[in-house]
Amino acid sequence: MNIRTKNIEAEMSGHYSIDGAGVKLLRVFGGPSTFEYTDPFLLLDYFGSSIPAEYEKGFPWHPHRGIETITYQARGKTDHEDSNGNKGTIYPGDFQDMSSGSGIFHEEMPSHLEPENKDFKNIDSTVLGLQLWVNTPAERKMKTPEYSYYKSTDIPEYKTDMGSTVRVFAGEIGDAKGPFGSKYGLDLHYFHIKLKEGDKLELSNLDRKRAIMFNFSGNLKINNETEMAEKKAFIFAKNGEYIEVKGRTRESDVVLIAGNPTNEHIEWYGPVVMNTKGQLNEALSDLRNGTFVREKEPLIN
Repeated sequence: MNIRTKNIEAEMSGHYSIDGAGVKLLRVFGGPSTFEYTDPFLLLDYFGSSIPAEYEKGFPWHPHRGIETITYQARGKTDHEDSNGNKGTIYPGDFQDMSSGSGIFHEEMPSHLEPENKDFKNIDSTVLGLQLWVNTPAERKMKTPEYSYYKSTDIPEYKTDMGSTVRVFAGEIGDAKGPFGSKYGLDLHYFHIKLKEGDKLELSNLDRKRAIMFNFSGNLKINNETEMAEKKAFIFAKNGEYIEVKGRTRESDVVLIAGNPTNEHIEWYGPVVMNTKGQLNEALSDLRNGTFVREKEPLIN
């Protein structure tokens, strides 16, 4: 194998879990035990079902401090609101980014599209999306919360000669450059790739970054040697410049995330991720005392 290729370090199958008020999801990875291998990424949840009872109770009001959440809606929609007054609906193809900073409460309520949503395809009972948690570097953990929202039409798309597509939320490929720029020097990449059978893509500019790939559906080959099945995730080594992907059977639907590691120690409890036990205890004390939200004026991008 070419030494510029990023090798696969680990394969993950994740586990199904019930979160929020009763949402069934696949936790692809997440927790203190995996952060050493996924830094700067803390957690990746895949929420997807055509059964309303498995998602309709949603994620009622809950706190966050010290992390950034990126929500990508593939099908269905999610209504959201936070304690700083931001609210709206995430529709298919949209991204929403929330940096919790010093503290924020928010809620997210998935639901399926209604017949009156004529602007969208696949109007049925299916909801499908991803939420990614990114570690906020130490110097930014107690800063003002930040919020940004990107409609599907804001996301550029790269197309191959064979008709494969790459939606680019962050980073760049070919002439497509994503609108989202990391606030913390993490140089994030976030691609949603629909790869035709037999087509190849080279995903580059990944040296020294932690890269993780998750396969929604289909079957593909990585670096011309390793098969990747549905609902699997691969963690790639930090060394290496590029990853080659090839579609194997029918169209594959895969997400690539990559970013510079923070290389920081973390202390993690539920929705709060800090650097020291003292900071974590302070956050829990703030929750008990009603002083968790430090600032009411978020930065809006």
